[in-house]
Amino acid sequence: MKLLSIVVPVYNTEDYIRRCLDSLVSVGDRSGLEIIVVNDGSRDSSADIAKEYAEKYPECVVLIDKENGGHGSTINRGLEAATGKYFRVLDSDDWFDTMNFEKFLSDLADCDEDLVLTPYTQEYTFSGEQVDYAYDRFEHGRTYTWDEMEFDENTMYFTMASSTYKTELLRECGLHLFEKSFYVDMQFNVYPIPYLKTVRFLDHKIYRYFIGRPNQSMSQENLTKNLPQHERVLQFIVDYYAANRETCSESQRNYLSLIFYFMYYSHIDIVCQKLKKRFRAYRLIKKFDRGLKKTAPDLYEKVDAFPYLRYSRRLGYLNVWLFNKPFSRLIDLGRRLRAR
Repeated sequence: MKLLSIVVPVYNTEDYIRRCLDSLVSVGDRSGLEIIVVNDGSRDSSADIAKEYAEKYPECVVLIDKENGGHGSTINRGLEAATGKYFRVLDSDDWFDTMNFEKFLSDLADCDEDLVLTPYTQEYTFSGEQVDYAYDRFEHGRTYTWDEMEFDENTMYFTMASSTYKTELLRECGLHLFEKSFYVDMQFNVYPIPYLKTVRFLDHKIYRYFIGRPNQSMSQENLTKNLPQHERVLQFIVDYYAANRETCSESQRNYLSLIFYFMYYSHIDIVCQKLKKRFRAYRLIKKFDRGLKKTAPDLYEKVDAFPYLRYSRRLGYLNVWLFNKPFSRLIDLGRRLRAR
């Protein structure tokens, strides 16, 4: 058995994939590595480049060609093929810090936790800025049981860029991400929560997350364009929470609430602030919030902590349709006054 299976989803990233794969195969000892490159119907030379690596490094690089199905479908396919004890994802326009990755592999060999978490760095394309993200609230090198960890709105939630899961745990929880959909990284880190028992934090800054390309899902234009997919994943989180609420521990419920909290906050921003058609925005947010109250009333009550959402609810969301800009300015003014 390999120590670590790394799935590399590929779709039209010929300008970046060499940097990605080089950062993996450059480690001194590749014997514990399984690099599963899943080509998602690329129309450029990405598949040819990946084939070069599979031929040059047959002991660790596997190429899977498939029809286009989106980011989630590549991870689903990679999980089916994975033989490693642990599993993680590296997008083909991102890369690993090779030196830190070698240290991580050495420490991972001594791990048996369900989830191993590491810091990561966001690299901004145009400004050259780097932003580091770390789990400073937790002690590095220590093994936690899930119920030893406390979560609130100031906790950084676990991301795909920071997470290494036991492969069998992902299979046990039935992980199957939406196909042809953005934002499935949120699904990836929600599915396993009811099954997780132990977590370890390792202080190796591995993942370099490339931010700022125009066609990335988090660009402002794409956030509104892909709103139905954002809502689909958000609804999945609500339904998953409701289905597992009674069997989850309090800490697990708090964490799932945290994930929902952050994603709903961004959803409110997209719908209520960025959509140009205001009546459509009014109908969308009112419908979703009504469904939330019915499906997960405790989540509904928790997000009442957002001043914008709390007062919008009191107004029946008419502000979203009729006078959103002055209403938003009043909320911002109130927030600034309270901060003094």
